[in-house]
Amino acid sequence: MGNLFQVMINAIKARFTRIVTKIRMFTQKDYLKTRVIERIRQFFQRLFSVKPKDKDDYYGVFGWLISKKLAFAIVIIVGVLSLIYTYYTYPSLFPGKNTDYIKTYPYNSIMLKFAKGDVRITGKSKYLAYDGSVSKGKCNGFGTLYNPAGNVVYQGNFENSMYEEQGNFYYPDGTMHYMGGFHENLFSGDGVLYRENGSLEYEGAFLLGMKEGEGTLYDTGHNKIFNGKFTQDEVKYSSLLGMNIQELAGAYTGNVVLYDSGLERVRSMQDIDALTSESNDSNSVEENYIVNSVYVLHNYFRIGGTDLTSITEITKEMGTPTYEGTSRATLPEVLAINEKNNNEETFGGTVNINLRQIYTEYIEVDDYDTDYEVYLVSYAKDGLVYNFVTEQGRDDFAFYYIIQEDKSDLNQ
Repeated sequence: MGNLFQVMINAIKARFTRIVTKIRMFTQKDYLKTRVIERIRQFFQRLFSVKPKDKDDYYGVFGWLISKKLAFAIVIIVGVLSLIYTYYTYPSLFPGKNTDYIKTYPYNSIMLKFAKGDVRITGKSKYLAYDGSVSKGKCNGFGTLYNPAGNVVYQGNFENSMYEEQGNFYYPDGTMHYMGGFHENLFSGDGVLYRENGSLEYEGAFLLGMKEGEGTLYDTGHNKIFNGKFTQDEVKYSSLLGMNIQELAGAYTGNVVLYDSGLERVRSMQDIDALTSESNDSNSVEENYIVNSVYVLHNYFRIGGTDLTSITEITKEMGTPTYEGTSRATLPEVLAINEKNNNEETFGGTVNINLRQIYTEYIEVDDYDTDYEVYLVSYAKDGLVYNFVTEQGRDDFAFYYIIQEDKSDLNQ
């Protein structure tokens, strides 16, 4: 009797074991995936293996006969693809879907071209490269761009994957570089520029990525140096011409040394690499001193965003010189030569000059070597004359100065 009972128990257990085994098999992810793929394969195999037998098995489309089975398959495929696109593009349409989840795409993902709204994009080495809004396969709207080190490169508005309108641009280590307007990845409009050490450098107008228009320049201590006009990323030196001393003092507020010969005064403005020559025709009150020439202590001349460093390049750009020849050095030329020689040898050394320092910022000039000669190459452009100071036979130059063009000479 006991053996019979044991046999029954074993039979029941064997039956349940087979059932449990089948349940486990049917609930396995790989099994279900294999069965679904196999069913889909069999469905399409049956769909495409049925050959049309007469004309009723075709649809006529613009003179072409398309199998009804093929048309049905195309409709299903298009429907599935549309559903997938809608699911990823408009997640809020699907009840129960977590709309707070932000989809992440590789930078070269095909699905990224169909994404819309907030996404994350990973770079080639799998780092987070972008976090923000996209549409039509490009960054459009507000977003943040990162470098492989994880530091922010740019944060602000994008248009067609370019920086546009307002945004912040950073140095590679994440330090603020610029905040303000952009157009096609370039600084444009009003903005604020910072140095790599974090100090304020400039605030004002920009165009094509350069300082252009009204602005204020600062030194590394956040002190104002110059407030006025800028062009091609530099002080617009010609804008100083014709200023009286009050206007000049309002524009330039950096370190200054004033040289006075009695007939002429030269103001050294080292923070903007320039000298101004000031004259007082009436010899009456100090307020009548005006700037008649500006000396720029650069061995390059910037035009069209390009730095020209030779007379040949300047002639090609500005045309035939209006004057070329030897001239005895003037006081501002002598002071410019000597200031250049403080950093590097120019024209074989400094020019002899006798000075008497009255105050730290005020020096009287007794006399200087008036026989010292320089070689000038001059060009007229837009009512101004640009004089490049060099040595005869050389193609480079040490500095240049700007004066107003004398129109009376043109009428003679």
